[in-house]
Amino acid sequence: MGEIVIEDYATGKIHRGVEGVELIYRNIPLFMLLRPLLKIPAFRRYVDREVRGCNGDACAVTPKTG
Repeated sequence: MGEIVIEDYATGKIHRGVEGVELIYRNIPLFMLLRPLLKIPAFRRYVDREVRGCNGDACAVTPKTG
């Protein structure tokens, strides 16, 4: 499965995995309702695993701080 990669046109920054999904959720009003779910570590890891197409611990997500 392919990886989700999003470019933020405002900054030019590339977002991969769950960070890309979070950017989508921020910019599409209906998805904003799902954004709080990404603060749950288990759900965040699940989403990251699904959108990166990773298997095992090779693609572990570190908790977001700040």
